[in-house]
Amino acid sequence: MKFGKRSDILLNVLLPLLLGLFIYWSANSLFISALIRNYLPDGLWAYAFISGILLIWDRALHMTWIILVFLTAIGYEFLQYLHVVPGTGDIKDIITYFLFFTIALLLNNFFKTVTLRPPQTISV
Repeated sequence: MKFGKRSDILLNVLLPLLLGLFIYWSANSLFISALIRNYLPDGLWAYAFISGILLIWDRALHMTWIILVFLTAIGYEFLQYLHVVPGTGDIKDIITYFLFFTIALLLNNFFKTVTLRPPQTISV
């Protein structure tokens, strides 16, 4: 039985987004390091973004879309740097996006081929 599409969406899109949102909202009350507070939510967003793109294309690698995702991240940070959109244009954010995009791409083959085995029954 193939790893279900719903499970794939839950694990690779919704869960990272919810975890990033939780970190973002509770960062001040959890006393977590600035590195985690400032970059992990961005990384989780990046992972979910490219995972969503991969799921749309049934986990096939379409280089046009992959390159577009990378360019979108750079463009967003550049617009922040120019103060067109709110935020601070930061090279560390771009590095974080690229790191998490890469992690998602590397895990893509695993999620494409993983199977769930039916429960084993023991007959007596």
